[in-house]
Amino acid sequence: MSKDERDDTGRYAESVTLDDVLGVFATVDGPVVTSGDVAETLDCSRETARRKLRTLEEQGHLASRKTAGRVVWWRIDGTESAHAVDPNDPFWSFEPGASGESDVSENVDAVLYGERSA
Repeated sequence: MSKDERDDTGRYAESVTLDDVLGVFATVDGPVVTSGDVAETLDCSRETARRKLRTLEEQGHLASRKTAGRVVWWRIDGTESAHAVDPNDPFWSFEPGASGESDVSENVDAVLYGERSA
């Protein structure tokens, strides 16, 4: 996949497909990839890699997160959002300020200092 190939109009031809980018996830060790991983594996520029990764995210195939100055990308199922909220999660039934079934927040001193309430 040489980045020097040109089409009939003299423009650089797109030689990196979205499927090529998705295929990188199978070759990289770990659940996430960076644009550098894609660029190195597919012999393309980091900008091309970022553009393809963003397109795949917009299509619902990937999600991303910036961490330590880098953006990491991972595959997701296209039927669910990367940041989906489960409305049936018991978390949503707690009253504001409640700590669940424990009374730790109301008895923090007793918990910290080993005292037991009667």
